[in-house]
Formats: sequence, C-alpha cells, structure tokens
Amino acid sequence: MPYSYDEVLDLSDELLGFEDIIRLSLCNVSTTIKERGEETYLCEFHITVDLVLSDSVTLKEIPYKIDVNSSEVFTKDENNEDATIIEKETLDTKEAIVTIILSEKPMTTSLSEYEDQPSEEKDEEYVNPAFASLKDLL
Repeated sequence: MPYSYDEVLDLSDELLGFEDIIRLSLCNVSTTIKERGEETYLCEFHITVDLVLSDSVTLKEIPYKIDVNSSEVFTKDENNEDATIIEKETLDTKEAIVTIILSEKPMTTSLSEYEDQPSEEKDEEYVNPAFASLKDLL
C-alpha cells in the first residue's frame, strides 16, 4: 500500500439513461488506494470524461468536460455511515466514479444567450420559439 492504477471505463450504460446526457467519451480514471485502518481504504480518483449535454431550453448539444480529483472511503465496517460499504471481497469503485461524474455535471444546462437576459425577463414564462405555435392550442 498504497496501490495505484489507471483504467479506461465505458460508462455509457450507466450514464446515458440521464435525459440531458446525449453522449460521452470513454472515462479515464487514475486511482490510488491507501489503507486507513482494518478493512478500510481511502480511494483517491482523478477522473476525466467529455460529456455532450442537451441544452435545457433549446435542446442543442453542449460539450462539457469533467476533469476532477475526488476521494471516497470504502470499508467493511457497516457502522461507518460516511463510507461506502464493501460487500464482496473486491473493491468495486465503478459506482463511486459514476456518482462523482453526476455530482460534477451541471444540474441544468442552458446556453449563455438565455442566461444573459435581464433578471425580470427571466422571471416571465419562457417559450421556446420551436414550440411557440403550440402555445395557442392550450
């Protein structure tokens, strides 16, 4: 200990189910595992992945790069509420990596032209021009 390794993960199955993620590159992860007590480990991650997100207003594609360092504690001690519980004999970090990516991704994505409008205009109901003709049907 410590033990370090690099891996390339295809997280398409895990992340493409989120409505604003259109596509993503392979995810590069560098991991260092350090022992932190009996059957307790600190995993330090460096994660890079390129996402293409859907604009929440116009539905246009927006590239978004994630390049982040993060850490997670794994343990077999079920009383440790601040750590991920190790359920098998191997340390599975994939779920933690997916969670880190989702926490780094913006909650909503919109183009700057909408965000640059004065605040009183933002408070009014915004109608996407592509759907403006449907407004009269209601």
